[in-house]
Amino acid sequence: MLLRLFSPDGRIAPYDHYRELIEHWPVLPITRQRLLVTGYRECADVLLNPRLFRVPDHHYADRLWPTWRTFGSTDLLYRSLLFRNAPDNQPARRLIARFFAPDQVERMRPMITRHADAGTMPFIQGDGAVDAARSFTTIPDSVMGELLGLPRSDADRVAGWLDRFLERNEMHPPDKALVDADEATSHLVHHITHTVLARPGSEAPLVRSLRGHSQIDERDLVSNLVFLLGAGTVTTGSLLGSGTRQLAAHNDLLPRLRDDDALLRSFVQETLRYDPPIQYGVRVAAEDTELAGVPIARDSVVLVCFGALGRDPGRFGDPDTFVADRFLAPDSEPRDVLSFGLGAHRCAGSELALVTGEVAFRRLASRVDAIREVEQPRRQARAVVRRYTRLVVDVTRR
Repeated sequence: MLLRLFSPDGRIAPYDHYRELIEHWPVLPITRQRLLVTGYRECADVLLNPRLFRVPDHHYADRLWPTWRTFGSTDLLYRSLLFRNAPDNQPARRLIARFFAPDQVERMRPMITRHADAGTMPFIQGDGAVDAARSFTTIPDSVMGELLGLPRSDADRVAGWLDRFLERNEMHPPDKALVDADEATSHLVHHITHTVLARPGSEAPLVRSLRGHSQIDERDLVSNLVFLLGAGTVTTGSLLGSGTRQLAAHNDLLPRLRDDDALLRSFVQETLRYDPPIQYGVRVAAEDTELAGVPIARDSVVLVCFGALGRDPGRFGDPDTFVADRFLAPDSEPRDVLSFGLGAHRCAGSELALVTGEVAFRRLASRVDAIREVEQPRRQARAVVRRYTRLVVDVTRR
């Protein structure tokens, strides 16, 4: 089962494997100090207990992998918000949460719409098929680029560096073959330092917000900017790709999304539930404990499977069916969707991802009546982040 799940094919299409795990082994020991958690309730228990289940921070890395600072990619990783626990993560997290608060993101809507206009333009220009992975799913790249002050002309280079960085640093501990990731990290750090930060008095909005805090030094600032760039582009891009596939599978949806705000919000939430951008989150047991009766030793790695928890029939009815209006039902609650996490480490930029999804799909619906896949989409065969690399569709324009 696990060999199939973590094979290249299983990583691209994991959901049949999740079903069996949820039913029989919601908490499954993989090795003596590594567990896979797929049940909704069990995942929530881990996420809601940050004292007992902590992100693998530099204290943990010092105990298990003392040489991690010698690798540029892991040094950047452990300096970022992703691998910091309270209270160490609080200064940066408060600033980021404030920057991406709902009222602040609402003010960004015109900017997001402008980039959504550009990202949907290929659907109405020219003849023939459109590769949505080269236009529509890159809308978040443009949004984050503007917030960080990255020139649009740099987008492809930066995306390539991020891809190489993430490929070797997906799981924990990271892949030992870090030469390529370290080289990509060097490019990212140099580019952020000399393109984004070398503008005294004219910083981009997100840089200005983070830089104004005295408790964040320059190296941590660079690490968090790289982290935000990756988190804000790869995850939301995956959301747009998954939603595009559902629009192709349900031809009645695009016209309905055009004017129905409630349905649009439900569609985005259902896309996140059905095929979340991030498949796994990593936690480490701070002490000997147990979960659902399964003993867990201190320093054990606990893989919280976001991809599986959204398919748990104990929480969602008919979970393997995509239901665009699922969250319009009185007994359905969008907050049950945990694809952005839960509790102390919930994604601080989740509101931006949701609004970007809503704006992008609304703009697509305003320009297109139907889309159809014309070839099998290609997706990265990775365990955690599985962005589409090719998603060719034919369109019926309005």
